[in-house]
Amino acid sequence: MARSVALGRWGKRITVWASAFVVAATVWASGANLGADETSGRASQGASVPNGGDAGSVFHFDSSTRWPEWDSTTETSLRFRVDSVVKFSRNEDEERSFKTSSVFFDDFAFDFIGDNGEIIIYSFSEKKFALIDPIRRLRTEVAAEEIDRFLENVKPLLEKRNDAFCAFMLAPTFEVSRKEDELLFQSKWIDYRATTRAFDDPKIADAYFDFSNALCKLNVFMNPGSITPLARLAVNRRFQEEARFPEKLVVDVYPKGKMFFNRSFQANNEYKLARRLSEKDRNRVMRAIHFAAQFQEVSFRTYYKKSSER
Repeated sequence: MARSVALGRWGKRITVWASAFVVAATVWASGANLGADETSGRASQGASVPNGGDAGSVFHFDSSTRWPEWDSTTETSLRFRVDSVVKFSRNEDEERSFKTSSVFFDDFAFDFIGDNGEIIIYSFSEKKFALIDPIRRLRTEVAAEEIDRFLENVKPLLEKRNDAFCAFMLAPTFEVSRKEDELLFQSKWIDYRATTRAFDDPKIADAYFDFSNALCKLNVFMNPGSITPLARLAVNRRFQEEARFPEKLVVDVYPKGKMFFNRSFQANNEYKLARRLSEKDRNRVMRAIHFAAQFQEVSFRTYYKKSSER
């Protein structure tokens, strides 16, 4: 899973599980990203902007939301946490690192960056995100179907480009090899090296990849100028088929293809899965629920504009 940002917004939001780190990679390292003229307005691409007056929406993250009780457990209770450390670098250039936590709490996943960073809440049953800005005390919502519609509308723009990297990102394929617990995905443009272990509970695996894939797509939606999430989705699909948790994932991107002395972009990701939630997790979740109930709800367009101004 991965939260990602356009590199000019490092302090705001960055990768969480690095599932969509390619979003940042293509903005930083490639000239193949979409231009501002092509991404300046999501509505112009046919993807309606969530909360831009969606009176027909029937689900909202607010005071009426039926949040699960922390002390109650049922057979369907699913509670665990994934902590991640993500390091970005370009060859031997400056390295940047970030720590994040994602708390899975029954029907919801709560994603945190630091103590006051943006919070993302995802409802598994409703397939919907809440984005919360604790500093500006704002929240907005976006449905997974809106994101999927946007991604479909972006494809024709990429197909028009005479760019081999874009062509790969639209239909990524890898040569996959395995040595014990290590999986290697290789191509001319992107390599993934993963150290994995088996999930001990299929329900945890399903929830992990559900959120990872959804967050991967959200990254692209929130970062105009990025490419597509299809490469990481393909890697996730293999992990899910084998029920493997990626404890370490090293990703190398070659925007101009693998060539001698070609500059590459690298992301090193380390993930830890905790089966029991802590008191800190409880406090974070309760705080996020309070924010979802109390903060002003704005349209996605307004939220995104204000976030970009920070």
